[in-house]
Amino acid sequence: MPPLLHLPAMISEATKRHLERTCPSQSHESMQAAQRDQSVAEALNHIIPARSPIPSQNGRPNQRSLPNRAVTDESLDDAFVSFIMYCNPSVPQDTDTTELRKTFRSPPKSDNKTFSTFVLFELIRKLEDKEIKTWAQLAIDLGVERPDFDKGQSSQKVQQYSVRLKVSPSLL
Repeated sequence: MPPLLHLPAMISEATKRHLERTCPSQSHESMQAAQRDQSVAEALNHIIPARSPIPSQNGRPNQRSLPNRAVTDESLDDAFVSFIMYCNPSVPQDTDTTELRKTFRSPPKSDNKTFSTFVLFELIRKLEDKEIKTWAQLAIDLGVERPDFDKGQSSQKVQQYSVRLKVSPSLL
């Protein structure tokens, strides 16, 4: 087999010699493909670091997992908090979540009308399953009333509420 001197300079001489000894039957093209695969894997490791367990105070790792999606009105808060904690492993597990739960149970109001977070959750599930076609329809199904033009309400009232649902400042 000819020496691998024509390989790109990104491979060190030691690696080239090692490849010549261990893979004498590999073609130049397959070695280049392997090098590209290794470069891509290394780049991904820098972009998407592996999630390692966060050690707790007693030295054992905190085991966090995604919550079950089958929730009830009573278990929805716990599932939400578990999801947030899973996504933020550097937050200690014993962090007080009272404000997080309170904010979660306070979706935006419309005409001083308060809506159920669980009903909203179920409607969003229907939207994802394509049973509801639009966010505006979701808002109407939730209970947002259509605009009253006699009161000077905007024809965009339902759409504006839908935008507030999608990006509620209290949830950011």
